[in-house]
Amino acid sequence: DLLLLNEISFGIAEGDKIGLIASNGSGKTTLLNIISGKEPYDNGRVVFRNDIRIDYLDQSPQFEPELTVLEACFSVDNETVKLIAQYEEIMTSGNQEGLDEVLSKMDLLNAWDYEQRIKQILTQLKIVDFKQKIRELSGGQVKRVALANVLISEPELIMLDEPTNHLDLEMVEWLEEYLSRNNISLLMVTHDRYFLDRVCNSIIEIDNKQIYTYKGNYSYYLEKRDERLSTEGSEVAKAKNLMRKELEWMRRQPKARGTKSKSRIDAF
Repeated sequence: DLLLLNEISFGIAEGDKIGLIASNGSGKTTLLNIISGKEPYDNGRVVFRNDIRIDYLDQSPQFEPELTVLEACFSVDNETVKLIAQYEEIMTSGNQEGLDEVLSKMDLLNAWDYEQRIKQILTQLKIVDFKQKIRELSGGQVKRVALANVLISEPELIMLDEPTNHLDLEMVEWLEEYLSRNNISLLMVTHDRYFLDRVCNSIIEIDNKQIYTYKGNYSYYLEKRDERLSTEGSEVAKAKNLMRKELEWMRRQPKARGTKSKSRIDAF
C-alpha cells in the first residue's frame, strides 16, 4: 500500500480560506475525501464543531442522468432542500401539524427564494436551460451544476476540488468574488495559481507525507517554501558531513584500545 499521509494535524478556523498544495499523487484529493467522509483512514480522527454545515465539490460529481438541471439542484442532500420538501408535504397532505416550526426554519434559512437563487447562480455559471436533462450536458456543465449546488446551500465550510476547471475568465472572476466573502471558510485544491493568490489567506502544503502551513497567499507561500527548503538543505548537508566523519571514525580500529566509546557508537 502507498502511504500518503503520516501523523498529520491541522485545523481550519472560521474565515480561513486555505489552498491545499502538493504534487500530483501526493494525497490532496484523498485528504478532502477523508475530511468529507467519502474515504476511510487508518487511524486518527476528524473533528467538526457541532452542527457545522459542510459541502464538498469533488472532481467528478454524479447526478441521475434523467433529471433536469433544476431537479438535480433539488435532489441534493442539504438542509434547505429537505425543509422545502417537508413544507410541500405538509401543504399537500392538509395536516398542519409542525407547520409553525417549518415556517420558522424556512424564514431562518431564506428557503422561500431558494429556486430563484439557484437559477441566479446557474446563470452566472452559464447554465441557462434549467429544463435540460443532465445526460445532455457536457462533463464541464455537470461540474458547474454541482458547483452551483454547493454554493446555494451556503455551508459554513466549503471544500472544492479543482473548482475553476471548465470555467471561463468571467465565471472565475465571479466565483473569486463570491468566495472572498468573510463568513465563508474554504479548503480548496486548484492548479490555478492566480485564483489561489487572490482568494486564499493560508496555504497548506503536503510534502513527503507531512503538511506545512503558511499564513499568507500563494505568493507568500512560494517565498517561505524556498526558505524552508533552503534551511532543510543546509541541515541535511551538515548531517551528511557529520555522518561522513563519524563513519570514518567507526571504520578505524585502534590497536591500543580494544573498545570504542559506547555513547559515540550509539550516537552514530
